[in-house]
Amino acid sequence: MDDSGFIVPPPGLIPSRPPADAGSGEHAPAPVRPLPTFTPPAGPAGPAAPYRPVWRLLLPGGRGVPVTRPVLLGRNPSPSTHTADADAIALEDPTSTVSKTHAVLIPDGDALRVTDLYSTNGVVIGGERVQPGVETEVPAGSELRLGDLRVHVELS
Repeated sequence: MDDSGFIVPPPGLIPSRPPADAGSGEHAPAPVRPLPTFTPPAGPAGPAAPYRPVWRLLLPGGRGVPVTRPVLLGRNPSPSTHTADADAIALEDPTSTVSKTHAVLIPDGDALRVTDLYSTNGVVIGGERVQPGVETEVPAGSELRLGDLRVHVELS
């Protein structure tokens, strides 16, 4: 620091200015030199993200719905304390064979489970009736019957 309180760099840190051209009264510009560049070495690529299968429902009418979290199915499904985090999917049922809150589907990696929520007309997987209140595994490629409606289950 000098007497006026300014910080003064140590000698040699800043190159001295070349002498001014005595004839012109102007200063010559300081030569420009390129700054060094840093290129990081190429390292090995990190591991690929693990493949996560995605369950998908093909609803009547052709609409596809991914199942990434619990899903409630019914004419007008409403979550309960046990299914508060579930997505509700309303199914159009002109024959009224689907209950208001008919079933819940829960994805678990490579497995998908369905629970009949004590519906009037039950849940059928590939011809086998599901026992109400009991989680039952749904095979990929199978068909769920909820009353008269058919829902196809895919794993991709």
